[in-house]
Amino acid sequence: MANEKILIVEDEELVAQDIKVILEDLGYEVPAITPSAEEALEKIEESCPDSVLMDIMLEGEMDGIEAAQKISERYDIPVVYLTAYSNQEILQRAKKTEPYGYILKPFQERDLQINIEMALYKHEAKKTQLQLLQQRAVNKYLKKALDEKEALLREVHHRVKNNLQIIISLLSLQSKYFEDDQRIHEFFKDYVNQLKSMASIHEKVYQSEDLSSIDFTNYIIGLVSQLSSSYKKSSDIEIEIDAEDIALNVETAIPCGLIINEILTNSFKHAFPSKKGKILVEMYSNEYGMYKLKISDDGVGIPEYIEYPYKGSFGFRMLNTLITQLGGTLDLNKNNGTSFIIEFEELRYKERLIVDNSELDN
Repeated sequence: MANEKILIVEDEELVAQDIKVILEDLGYEVPAITPSAEEALEKIEESCPDSVLMDIMLEGEMDGIEAAQKISERYDIPVVYLTAYSNQEILQRAKKTEPYGYILKPFQERDLQINIEMALYKHEAKKTQLQLLQQRAVNKYLKKALDEKEALLREVHHRVKNNLQIIISLLSLQSKYFEDDQRIHEFFKDYVNQLKSMASIHEKVYQSEDLSSIDFTNYIIGLVSQLSSSYKKSSDIEIEIDAEDIALNVETAIPCGLIINEILTNSFKHAFPSKKGKILVEMYSNEYGMYKLKISDDGVGIPEYIEYPYKGSFGFRMLNTLITQLGGTLDLNKNNGTSFIIEFEELRYKERLIVDNSELDN
């Protein structure tokens, strides 16, 4: 027994005392006995009982049924009637208050025990059911909100991809005017490929069931295919991909994709003057959540006078910025070709805080 508190509302003092003894023997606590409905409402405020045992005919202007109605309106407390009245009019009035029990005098101790236990049990079950219904309603609302948010995010990624495609098309058209100037033409082609690598990520997110991440291994395969089509013309360069199944969020995937794009572009353009060679792209993770990206080739290597990152091309400086953005490290090996080994952790989305300038002025 959890020592639930039962308030007794009974105008017959001897009957009330008898009920009090019975309830206490059963393990309940009786915080008060009151002969009137008006006083009962005050006692409820003071003692917060778990149930009310209510006579119908009471002292004062209010009877037990009126009191039970007010209790129902103001508090979530089960009421059990204990009365000598069983006529139809009284029963109809009492039913409207939805009591948890109706005991007729003279009562049996067993009847009192059963009615009180059932009232407390039914009330607890009702509260649990109400909580479940409320939780279902909340879950339904949250699911609807989440579905709407996902639809909006998909639309955002779709529009970003489309806008990037417009820029790609504009740059591609513009590059046609500079085909006679190889350096400018290559400049346009490099930036078009960088934009394509970003657009591809937004397309992967748009198509993904999980908007929080993309299949990055599949993305690498597509990126390598795209760059091969762009740079491998009239060459015999073999490309091998060795990557486990990896999923990355967008914040990590975009800089990582640009890193792969930049390194592969450099290999295609500078590593194989004979137009023949091999590039290996590897990516895997360890049990600590660290990712390792290794891109190596068996080409002519990086000239000695070029030092990473600042005594090299703009591409090297951009590469350094992207690796720093990932919080990663680079191991650059110039022996027997070139090998870039980059280790990093997946970036976590950082909430952007909107600061009210008026608060800063105060």
